[in-house]
Amino acid sequence: MPTLTLRRAGLVLCSGFALAVQPFTSPMASAQEAAPFDAIGDDDARTALRTIIADAAARGLPTAPLVTKVREGLAKKATPDRIRTATSALADRLALAASALAPARSNDELAAAADALQAGIPVSTLRDMRKLWPGKPLTVPLGVLAEMVQSGVSRTVATRRVRELLVKGASAGQFANLGTVVRNDIASGLAPDAAMELRSKGVMSLLNSQAAGLSNGLVPASTPPRPRNK
Repeated sequence: MPTLTLRRAGLVLCSGFALAVQPFTSPMASAQEAAPFDAIGDDDARTALRTIIADAAARGLPTAPLVTKVREGLAKKATPDRIRTATSALADRLALAASALAPARSNDELAAAADALQAGIPVSTLRDMRKLWPGKPLTVPLGVLAEMVQSGVSRTVATRRVRELLVKGASAGQFANLGTVVRNDIASGLAPDAAMELRSKGVMSLLNSQAAGLSNGLVPASTPPRPRNK
């Protein structure tokens, strides 16, 4: 679900996976209360789901994505066993994401990284992205990477272009806009890889121009000149 992936990416794109914890309420208790366990007809599956979510909370993993996965399964009328399997798989991806993005990792980053893993992005790529952006949130770049692959862009092209933009210091807004225009290009009939190559080169050209301007001592147009001290 490409659009859902970008919504998880945060910023102006709403992140639906932030778990709201009330004061003096443990994450485990909140997760257990939020999950629609009563709607699970199978006792064994219901018990297994409680255990999966409780274990995730105990490990410090975000439980809201797991609760959402249960609700999605119920909405699709999936069998209890399929819901349990899908939720367990998501918990495993969240754990892998937590390890790959350590030490800096937010719940939104983990949710986006879990989506990337599901899209076929390897753990080694997540580790590489964290090294490139050790102090910046990777939520949007990860969300765009997953969305591009889900939209038909080859994993090789999508990973290479996102990595190049990370190295160049592209902003979260530029990544989000890249995902939007590539998705629109694909919907208009352009080949996914061609769309990704074309649009990412455009962002790269802009970043290079900005870097060249700064190296020449030029002040970016968006930054008003500072008055000289008299």
